[in-house]
Amino acid sequence: MMMLNETMTPPLDILYQNDDVMVIQTHAGVSDKADQLTDFGNRSALYGEFNVALHVNDEPFKVLLRRANLLNWLHEQAGADQIHWLNQVHGNAVLDVDKYRSQSLSSADALITERPKTALAIMTADCVPVALFDEKGGAVACIHAGWQGLVNGVIAKTAALMPTSAKLSAVIGACISRPSYEVDQSLAERIMDEVVTNKLVLLDKQALFDKLINSSNHSGKVYIDIEGLARLQLEQLGVTVLSDIVPCSYLSPKYYSYRFQTHTKRSATGRMAMLIVKK
Repeated sequence: MMMLNETMTPPLDILYQNDDVMVIQTHAGVSDKADQLTDFGNRSALYGEFNVALHVNDEPFKVLLRRANLLNWLHEQAGADQIHWLNQVHGNAVLDVDKYRSQSLSSADALITERPKTALAIMTADCVPVALFDEKGGAVACIHAGWQGLVNGVIAKTAALMPTSAKLSAVIGACISRPSYEVDQSLAERIMDEVVTNKLVLLDKQALFDKLINSSNHSGKVYIDIEGLARLQLEQLGVTVLSDIVPCSYLSPKYYSYRFQTHTKRSATGRMAMLIVKK
């Protein structure tokens, strides 16, 4: 494996870019979870080539160096001079970085800015990452949308903080797909109830259940489409979703997946990052 250094090109996909913004998603790189499945003693089997999370027991120096490499790349490609990271808590708090002065890491699940040359980052390993931007070149946002955030309106709350004149578009990154996300039916019922109660979609509970839930062969279990739930919430807000086919973090070998980690009884997995840069 290549030695980590300050000039390496980060493993990432450019999901979208125009004259005003760039949206990217990092991934695990060459040391993917499938190829290393039985190599439990190898740190690269757990963390891949490009884990960007400090909270998963990876070596901090290497994580910080990867983040520095990522910033260097973003500076070269999009002019970014800083990356804002979060302590994500599966809630609906939104941080406006233009008003934030503290040097400590903030606990929130979404970021927003109108400041140029600023990159906003959220980390995922199955949850839905959403980049939101004004097609007129104004504010940009990045959202971490797990099921908790989706039932508590993190997308709607973030969109409400965008300028009222904004024409919003969204990009959705790799996340767990419905065939890989089996949950208790009681949890699925709770999610449907709370989404409808909080008026986050136009559908009633039964219509929402029919659209997002498939039955499972296991008693008391169902499969749920959280990417579809995020997409419905965006569309209700009048946001144009630019992502047609979204890769599955569980099934694709190059993405990190917390559920894959738990199913294979591994001690840890890395995190990928979605970033949006206002140029």
